[in-house]
Amino acid sequence: MRAGVAQIVLSHDIDTNMKKLSAFAEQAADLNLDILCFPECSLTGYMRNFHDIYEGDIEMALGIIHEQAARCNLDLLVGTPYFDNDSLFNAAVLLRPDKSRSVYFKNMLTEFDQKYFTKGEGTLSFKVNGAKCGVLICRDQNSPELANLYAREGVKVIFYLAAHYYPPAEAQRKFEKNRALPIARAVENGIYVLKANAVGLQDATVSLGSSLIVSPEGSVICEADKTDESILQCDIDQRLSY
Repeated sequence: MRAGVAQIVLSHDIDTNMKKLSAFAEQAADLNLDILCFPECSLTGYMRNFHDIYEGDIEMALGIIHEQAARCNLDLLVGTPYFDNDSLFNAAVLLRPDKSRSVYFKNMLTEFDQKYFTKGEGTLSFKVNGAKCGVLICRDQNSPELANLYAREGVKVIFYLAAHYYPPAEAQRKFEKNRALPIARAVENGIYVLKANAVGLQDATVSLGSSLIVSPEGSVICEADKTDESILQCDIDQRLSY
């Protein structure tokens, strides 16, 4: 499996984000990726009032991106608010080339999340070219139990969608913690962790990027910088043992 994560600047405008996600999907197809993961709330932006989000706008944008996934023969993991049974969740939506869709809801909500989102429960696992994969969103990284549950289910790769927006001084203070936790989850469970973080400014906050891909032995295979948009990629070889 050739897997990738996209580090991108997020907008408050759904149409702007949708076009960017589609463009990055095309780049991923040119790189012969099998799956590309985007950051948390990559469809809408994160630092915003989610009470003004409409289900129809989300579904229309997801439909267009899903068509792109099918054209590119590529699995896409998109972070977005998601309506289910009259509740709004902070979600990761898996859009598959065969037009099927699966959804993961963020379990560990931040104080900001709690203003808008319902707490999710459970996990989401799926296979790409035989590799069993799972999903976490942002503060879910703080839970060793969630990552370990995936490992006990036979998951070998965890995709981790993040949007680490803080006031600038706080962003610097929390940078090392947010870099260290994906590495710890990889080592604890003997799995790959692929983190897609947002980058840049939203309102008075900043996300310092540094998306990364970590091997099961805790080695950082590749890492983005703190300011620029990029795609990170690696080949996942399940024959390797750690």
